[in-house]
Amino acid sequence: MQKVKNKHSFWFKASILSIAIDSTVSGVVSGAIPLMVKSFPNAPQSIVESISSLPSLAIMLAVMISPFVTTKIGYKKTVLIGLFISFLAGIAPAFAPNIYLILAFRLIFGFGIGLLNPLSYSIVAYFYEGDERSSMYGLIGTVSNLASWILTGLVGVLLQYSWHYSFLTYFVLLIILVLVYFVLPEMDIKTEKTSSSKANFLQMDHRVYYLAVVMFFLFMVWMTFNQKFGLLVTGKQFGNASQATYILSLTAPIGMIVGVAFGLLHKWLKNSLLPIAMIVLAIAFAVTSYANSLFMAGAGVVLAAISFTCCSTSIFLRVSEITPKELNNAASSVELIVTNIGIFVAPYFMSMIGSFMGNSESDTMLKVCAVILIAMAVVMIVGGLFYRTKTTQQEA
Repeated sequence: MQKVKNKHSFWFKASILSIAIDSTVSGVVSGAIPLMVKSFPNAPQSIVESISSLPSLAIMLAVMISPFVTTKIGYKKTVLIGLFISFLAGIAPAFAPNIYLILAFRLIFGFGIGLLNPLSYSIVAYFYEGDERSSMYGLIGTVSNLASWILTGLVGVLLQYSWHYSFLTYFVLLIILVLVYFVLPEMDIKTEKTSSSKANFLQMDHRVYYLAVVMFFLFMVWMTFNQKFGLLVTGKQFGNASQATYILSLTAPIGMIVGVAFGLLHKWLKNSLLPIAMIVLAIAFAVTSYANSLFMAGAGVVLAAISFTCCSTSIFLRVSEITPKELNNAASSVELIVTNIGIFVAPYFMSMIGSFMGNSESDTMLKVCAVILIAMAVVMIVGGLFYRTKTTQQEA
């Protein structure tokens, strides 16, 4: 790796962390959908509503090719291209005359975001080691949650004038592009390729794929929690939809706080943090499923937000630790692909489980999620003990 001056400075770290904003910007314009439905009365409502979900298809495609692009042109150029594409396609709907052109721009926008998606983690792994890396990984979550909070609020302000203006929120990507261009050095990973047999997808450390399975189930149950929480509150009649939404919105500021503290938590608990956080997340799901008041439901949400942030950040950090630098982007891409798949299949998987059990009530589904989390934690603990025993025997 080339020598880099001042990589511990505020602006250097800010330029890397700002790339993490890409993971939050895709859905911030969802609030514009009701106004857009009125503006395009001749278009099917489902078509208009897809402006929030359509980018995810392109994101998944771009995440898959991102490692190959970075191998050809390096990290910095990939970031700049992704930011440029997503900026132009992001603001373009503000000037588009019809819904189908808007959807085309949203698809292109998703492709640009997908190129960026794995890179905030990969670049942190490129420059930092040890406790500083774990602290930076925690700050990625903080920046993502903070950006989501601010940009969603900005969209709300702009919607008071016109839904067209809400897409101007994506000017934030131009600011990030300028920051990255002037602050980050070139990171040409082509010069860091090795002849190691691990240097391809098929021969990547098997633990990367094991953690991908964990990530799949983690995000599937988390999406289920978000989808079922409002139904649980209104179904049990101890609150309304607005109150449920407000409580659920607490996950963003809580995620910010946990992100700042993550480095210290990991330094203290090391690899034990992930299974412990997963057990706590299961407890949070169980507490929420039995809630009969807004206070108890809110306590479940707070506990769930803390433990989920620890789980997801721990997985990305662990992947970076067991992966050589030239494969970090590929490994992050694997995790992000299964994350999106887990989010996508969540309602269908839980519906299938509900049909099998003959009970699809919200509290039952949250209990099912808690069982899944406990099972994963047990497998992780047993697997960790087995791996350490096997490694010890091989070294003996």
